[in-house]
Amino acid sequence: MGTRRAEGSWGVWLLACGLVMACAGSGAGRKAANPSGLSPRDTRIVHEECPVEESRVVAEDVNGDGRPDRRTVSEDGRIVCRGLDFNFDGVVDAWLYFDGAGKVRRRESDYDRDGRIDEVATYKDGVLLERDRATTLSGKLDTWQHYQNGKVASAERDSNGDEYVDQWWEYPDQRSADCPLIHSDVNGDGRPDPGATVDVCKDQYVPSGRDGEKATGEGEGRPGVSDVPTEVDPAAPSAAPNAEEPPAKGDPASAAGADSVAPDAAPSKAGGGKK
Repeated sequence: MGTRRAEGSWGVWLLACGLVMACAGSGAGRKAANPSGLSPRDTRIVHEECPVEESRVVAEDVNGDGRPDRRTVSEDGRIVCRGLDFNFDGVVDAWLYFDGAGKVRRRESDYDRDGRIDEVATYKDGVLLERDRATTLSGKLDTWQHYQNGKVASAERDSNGDEYVDQWWEYPDQRSADCPLIHSDVNGDGRPDPGATVDVCKDQYVPSGRDGEKATGEGEGRPGVSDVPTEVDPAAPSAAPNAEEPPAKGDPASAAGADSVAPDAAPSKAGGGKK
């Protein structure tokens, strides 16, 4: 589940995870009984109510098939939340929630269209702060990404499903977001262990040229891993995470920036979720 990025990103993500597991071992991060000072993460995926089936909802049919693709709930003249159907199957794929100023404050996304929320993103003043993601079929959160100024700054991950963080993803300022450092907890004490760090771009990263010029080969032919993908059906068509609204029939989905959402923006392939 998660943001449906190019297949290259998915491949690099799998490679990164493989490198981490190879370095950490199959039992990486397994916690001892009652580890001192550690608390499990809250991995629940909670859907915030958006009553799109009520009569006061404004329903719009974007592709002319007779079924609403965009449902908007308003109170006292302002938009409260919105449900969006991007694949025109009659089921909400994404939920947007707005603050009193009309800016996005929360977004829920179901990227693999299984009826369960895969990602909950939170915003402040319309700027992305955090993405909480479920990247396996377990139906619970396992990845928490933190953003600064709309860019990913760090991430925490529960790689083995025991509800304890055992990976810390670091995004150094001098590097591309495609080249994180992944620190792992191998012995289960809840802390990164010496010698258990994977440099995703160790053999690929090229420093910038002098005077700020791009060095030869920098960024060429290298897929990114800045966004942790969620459960993905590789054969399914992808859509931009922040498409302005469901595409018209026969038209490709238009895309906006991935890390910010305009008040009326609708994410592509996003989240119809269950409570």
